[in-house]
Amino acid sequence: MSIPRHQQHFISSSYVHVLSEVVSRWNISAEELFWGTGVETDQLQDLSYKISLSSFKKVITRTIELTKEDGIGFYAATQLKISSHGLLGLTAAISKNALDAITTINQFVNLQCSFVELNFEIKDDLAYYHITYEPSLLNFNHQIDAQAYEFSCTFFLIGFVHLVRLFIPSFKPIIDLQCKCPNYFARFSDVLVSSFAEIRYQQPFTRLIAPAEFLDMPLSMADPLTAEKFKLICQKELDDLAATQDILYRVKYLIDDPNEGLLGIEQVAEKLNLTKRTLQRMLQEKSINFQILYDEVRKQKAKKLMLNPFITKDELAKKLGYSSLSSFNRAYKRWEID
Repeated sequence: MSIPRHQQHFISSSYVHVLSEVVSRWNISAEELFWGTGVETDQLQDLSYKISLSSFKKVITRTIELTKEDGIGFYAATQLKISSHGLLGLTAAISKNALDAITTINQFVNLQCSFVELNFEIKDDLAYYHITYEPSLLNFNHQIDAQAYEFSCTFFLIGFVHLVRLFIPSFKPIIDLQCKCPNYFARFSDVLVSSFAEIRYQQPFTRLIAPAEFLDMPLSMADPLTAEKFKLICQKELDDLAATQDILYRVKYLIDDPNEGLLGIEQVAEKLNLTKRTLQRMLQEKSINFQILYDEVRKQKAKKLMLNPFITKDELAKKLGYSSLSSFNRAYKRWEID
């Protein structure tokens, strides 16, 4: 499945829920961890709750700041369970063999995370499992992005290896990483050596490499009939998710009208032939509200307008719908922090 490029990227909240359990060892509460990140703690028990990529990066940064532990991903990896991956994890676990499990994960990964794409190939008796993402989403020269990449590799890939070993104890792949070797990795050398046959840094891809023979190995929890039923449910959820992203895209598209400027919720609802209340309900069902979408569109429009060297701040504030220059200046400072 290709990565949809028009949507607000998201990841399942189940993963930050795992983080909130991990940081409790440092006596850090969920409320403290998620403060200022955009994560709503009262929704974490909702299995369908998704958080934005921006919020996910903020949670990682805040976790490292509060625990003062760069290697928090290593701790979190040990807490990943099959159920952490939702219905997708359960469906993969009862697949008939490793190949069927990987095929299922590749097909439905966007149920859990919208900004990665998984590709699988076999060459010369080796299986290559590529983890790719939009290049624009990560800049290794930015500390926040570098932290997010390192955390994700340790959290998800070490966690993946440990989960596979529940079914295939001998599984020990080579791993290619695109980053330099972080200094703090040395403190976790035992974990790395026990998880991977070899670790290669500054590679052109992020991927796992293992002998292809493991693909035919049956899984101890195999239940092919139930797995097929679960796949139908996964497909329905994926279709529903696509429809959700479509309505979010349409709303964001309509907010910035080329003739009328930025439109409010009543005007957008009218263009969609919906009542204001119906549109609010539809957005609420998708764990988002109109103001968040409006602010995203306004921020993007501001960036485009500021490319014009002749436009004044007063003109910017007016075009962006701010009631005063001071209101625009406050918003601008928030954008700089983000």
